[in-house]
Amino acid sequence: MKARNRPPRLEPHTGAVRPAPPATPEQLLERAKVAGATGAPGRTELRRFVERIVAGDHGTLGELLPIRGLTIVDAWAAFAEVFGATPEAPAIDASRTLAAVRRAADRIGAVGAAGGRIAVATAAPASLLPLHLAFVRLARAAGAEVPDLADVGPIRVDGRSHRFLRWVDGVAAVTDGRALWATRDGEAAREWMFVLPRPALVVGDGPFAEVAWEAGAEVVALAGLDRGGLAVAAARGERCTLVPLRTDRAPRAYSSVISRLEARPARPSAPEM
Repeated sequence: MKARNRPPRLEPHTGAVRPAPPATPEQLLERAKVAGATGAPGRTELRRFVERIVAGDHGTLGELLPIRGLTIVDAWAAFAEVFGATPEAPAIDASRTLAAVRRAADRIGAVGAAGGRIAVATAAPASLLPLHLAFVRLARAAGAEVPDLADVGPIRVDGRSHRFLRWVDGVAAVTDGRALWATRDGEAAREWMFVLPRPALVVGDGPFAEVAWEAGAEVVALAGLDRGGLAVAAARGERCTLVPLRTDRAPRAYSSVISRLEARPARPSAPEM
């Protein structure tokens, strides 16, 4: 009787287990919050930021001069083209980030193949120093000269005295002699451009990219939505390749970008006869 009342024994039926496909480079950037909808800035903040760029607000433009004749339509068109951002979706399109990395690597390769000088600097060393070092390795492998100077200073940076410019294997940054410091003003960048031999190309972020562009140099600029004034120049093709990404993440967040740079050929391949 007991055996008759027992429920039937169910045999487990499990399908074939398929491993999850590896993450795409775009997904890696979004997971690291280097690109994608990172939450900063939000819709309201980005709208105001773009409006202040059009108005020529110095606090928003950083070290860039007001852009004559710029309209709100032109500014949003530039942000859409460079970042993939719109007023309703304040996000960085990861595919645009990777495409810009390829264009930046191509420009570095072309300048290096011609024996040009490529200067590299970062205003956010706690985040971007390893990524800039990857740019230095790419430039040197391509045949470029990368300045690596002795300390310059003391100078006054961000209202603080006794700061210096220090090169870390070809990447210039601000230091007090004991630690590397982030900077948002242009004092260190102007001193940097003054002491440098004239570069054919500059790779930088923040005020270093902005000061170099205003000085007439071609730049590869790393910038997020919170400091995207150079997006207008990049959209117009005016001596600027802007790599859209957040600049305040931990260094390991940029590992997928570094991997793509390291996978580039050291020198442009010779054309086939």
